[in-house]
Amino acid sequence: MPRPSRWDDVVEAAARVFSEKGFRGASLEDVAAEVGMLKGSLYNYIKNKEDLLFAIIRPSAEALLESARSLKGSDLPAAEKVRQIAQIHFDIIDRQLPYVTVYVQEIAGKEVAPEWTAMDREYLGLVTGFMAEGIDQGDFADHLEPRLAAKALIGSLNWATRWYKPTSPAHARATATQIADIFLAGMFVRRRA
Repeated sequence: MPRPSRWDDVVEAAARVFSEKGFRGASLEDVAAEVGMLKGSLYNYIKNKEDLLFAIIRPSAEALLESARSLKGSDLPAAEKVRQIAQIHFDIIDRQLPYVTVYVQEIAGKEVAPEWTAMDREYLGLVTGFMAEGIDQGDFADHLEPRLAAKALIGSLNWATRWYKPTSPAHARATATQIADIFLAGMFVRRRA
């Protein structure tokens, strides 16, 4: 591979290596080989391996959290918020699969650092809020436990990093729609005819 001319090339290579070997299992030599440079040259771009880890996960995590914050402020019905967060979450997986895989494997739920713990909690809190809104609006069953429903939805979306193979944005949208529909079907109030 030709020598990278940009920081993005190093981060992209690290995402591929970390998603395949895990953060602990991958070495900076592995990353350098993936990029096509000597290990020492990586230090022109990073201080340490953790710099690469956080560079990999930050953009996708921040984009997802910002989208969830925007949905919270909207006047959409709760069910539509659930559909949209599933679409947004899955779209990020589709476009950034190695990056999201690293996040799920190395950061999500592991309390690695206060910043990431706070982001995880905020995202869970926002999705939990969507579930609670649906109960309050009378659309979701009142026996539903909002936090459990939010964890189940987020967990199923994150698990897609194990099985999903990006093919097209349309396929990603259809997959996200089906996941959201499965969850919503279990949450809607059953009305008697």
